[in-house]
Amino acid sequence: MKSFFKTALACLVGVLLAGMISTAFYTCTFVSMVSALSSSETTATKPGDVMVLKINGPVDEKEADLPFSFDVMNGFVLNSNLSLCQILQSIDAAKADKNIAGIYLSTDGMEAAPATYDAIRSKLEDYKAATGKFVIAYNDSYSAAQYYLATVADSLYLNPIGVIDFNGMSTVVPYYKGLLDKLGIDMQIFRVGTFKSAVEPFMLERMSQANRLQTETYLKSIWNTMVKQISAARGIDVARLNALADEGVGYMQPDEIMATGLVTSLKYRSEMETVLEQQTGLPFHGVTAKQLVDNQNALPAYDARPQVAVLYAAGEIASTAEDASGNIWYKDLVPEIEKLRKDNNVKAVVLRVNSPGGSAFASEQIWKALVDLKASGKPLVVSMGDYAASGGYYISCPADWIVAEPTTLTGSIGVFGMIPNFGPLATQKFGVNFEEVKTNELGTLTIFRAASPIEKIKIQKGINHTYDLFLTRCADGRKVSKETIAKVAEGRVWTGENALEIGLVDQLGGVNVAINKATELLGLSSSAVSVKNYPAADTGFESILKQFNEDVTLRISNYVLGTDRYTIDFVGRLKREDQIQARCLYQVVL
Repeated sequence: MKSFFKTALACLVGVLLAGMISTAFYTCTFVSMVSALSSSETTATKPGDVMVLKINGPVDEKEADLPFSFDVMNGFVLNSNLSLCQILQSIDAAKADKNIAGIYLSTDGMEAAPATYDAIRSKLEDYKAATGKFVIAYNDSYSAAQYYLATVADSLYLNPIGVIDFNGMSTVVPYYKGLLDKLGIDMQIFRVGTFKSAVEPFMLERMSQANRLQTETYLKSIWNTMVKQISAARGIDVARLNALADEGVGYMQPDEIMATGLVTSLKYRSEMETVLEQQTGLPFHGVTAKQLVDNQNALPAYDARPQVAVLYAAGEIASTAEDASGNIWYKDLVPEIEKLRKDNNVKAVVLRVNSPGGSAFASEQIWKALVDLKASGKPLVVSMGDYAASGGYYISCPADWIVAEPTTLTGSIGVFGMIPNFGPLATQKFGVNFEEVKTNELGTLTIFRAASPIEKIKIQKGINHTYDLFLTRCADGRKVSKETIAKVAEGRVWTGENALEIGLVDQLGGVNVAINKATELLGLSSSAVSVKNYPAADTGFESILKQFNEDVTLRISNYVLGTDRYTIDFVGRLKREDQIQARCLYQVVL
């Protein structure tokens, strides 16, 4: 019998190894094919061409390392969605290309946070102002945010049976305390900050007044920013726009929408080619945004001018390799910062932060590397994306200058720790008892017993110490007193617009504004520097295998826990090494 199992195990291992080798072979072949295809992606433009800017899915901060992803159910899948970086590059390329007559914008299916819409809209406004060229927008239907972006266009079209979901903004937060009580799970919460509400769903049955206040404040700030811009673009009074939202534009019929002045005309998608031909006076010929970016990237890479490095820090701030994928792992980011510090060609750094925070320990390590970079004499400017909150603000505060979008979510200067106690669940529901034998008074705190009074005191003391350090870092970075920072801290979330008023940021704008500021700090003109993005894309075979492994793990998690991302993220956090977190769990997607 033993020999049978040995033979079976050997066969299984052999099959797995053969599968891995086969996968490796076909992966390499596929990569070669994709490389060949992508190398022929570029195309020359001709007078009267229109750049077709289609944004049809989630918008990530930066393009994926590889032009495809591996899905264990569906095999290789091309990554066709444009990143924010690529979208902004394509608009710059259209501005520089004299053959491009205008831009045709379509955002059906676009998903992004408010600051991403702000960044694209500002870039399109700059394009129009600099070139005098047209922007025409069309969607079958518009979400409120898609409509906000589309109003930058000279003409805005809607499908004759389409809708505009312009009904205001709201957010729904699930509270789990009642469920946890029924299950017998005791969430032991440690925090500093009245507004540090990331842990509220696990300790309260209803939203606190402090959390309601901060949520209402940032939602109104985001909404008011959108409505003011729409009002200026469409010539409709702000009060009238709010009245329309109260009436429920999303429930109006297209002819009623036309009567409001929210759109230029109703057209089918197939009719838009004629509209564009009337605009250019030439037969329609579209060039994709991806093609223009590839044309731009096909230019010689060498540039002898002083370099401004744009370093991307996107995702949660992780302290373990397990949490590193798709996030900011300090053991990856810190070496990148050190390379830029030592690189004599790099004269200034723009840190592009898009993070809700994470590990307090990892945030401190990144902060130290950035302080060292500044000490080397290189200007450091932060450009905030959708989020730069909690740990995201921690790594932003040492900058010489901080730039945020009006709708960026930032601040959340607070700290929390959360330790679940599954003991009651195990004992009451399953009859499992846990007996502890220890050599000293405290022993090891596990998730199957409650923390003792002395342990709770010590944990809270650590939380308080980390919060005090956080305040110190922010005060030093912003060159104000700790008392000043404390007044706007307490874990409260602010929009970029609000943060400018209270001194947490210095200027409103996107990454280009931050680059211009870095150039200004160098005492140079924008034409006198080159700009390069970091870290460099990883297209190696190791990245492919890593992606394969992550997909398998995610699918198993989805099978066990369901596809609710919040639940999966929460369970993942319980496994994290760090007890102390500087994290904001708010995510606004429009």
